[in-house]
Amino acid sequence: MQSGGRGIQSASIAAALSLSLVLSACGSTRGGAPSTTGTKAPVASTSIPATTTTTTLVPTSVAVLSAYRAGWAAFEHALTTANPSDPELAATMVEPQLQSVKANLFADKRAGMVARGTFTLHPKITALSATTATVVDCAHSTAELIYATTGKPVPPVTPPENDGVRATLVLSGSTWKVSKQTVTDGTCAPGS
Repeated sequence: MQSGGRGIQSASIAAALSLSLVLSACGSTRGGAPSTTGTKAPVASTSIPATTTTTTLVPTSVAVLSAYRAGWAAFEHALTTANPSDPELAATMVEPQLQSVKANLFADKRAGMVARGTFTLHPKITALSATTATVVDCAHSTAELIYATTGKPVPPVTPPENDGVRATLVLSGSTWKVSKQTVTDGTCAPGS
């Protein structure tokens, strides 16, 4: 994560998520804790028809991508008030991502900063097992940190950018949650 304008915002945002849920910024760096690769492939039995395996994987993929998006939405929501206690964070993230995002939001709050703007996501699953998933994204960020009392942007102000995201999600009980996320500012092609 980087400090300053969009870098700070993306950091808070990214932490979801540390997103970095991004998805974390707030006077610190962007992104989050380094992600793990979670490269286990889905296990399919040769005695089970491929259609059964595909049917099982599709709902899991949908659940993972929904959880990834929910982490970003929680981060975006918490950024608007720099609220490290926002219940949506714990509903969509686990350690170490949750602690990283909370720490960044606390720093933003202490500095009198909140965020405005949005993130447009284009996530893809690159690895999926029964309990771990890796998602990569090129998130378009229009988010920027502003001073809560004046509404003026926190310098340095940067234009909207496309940030590379790598997130690890884990199955926590019966819910997928973001456990690690790294955001790299301005490193991907739009919509990729």
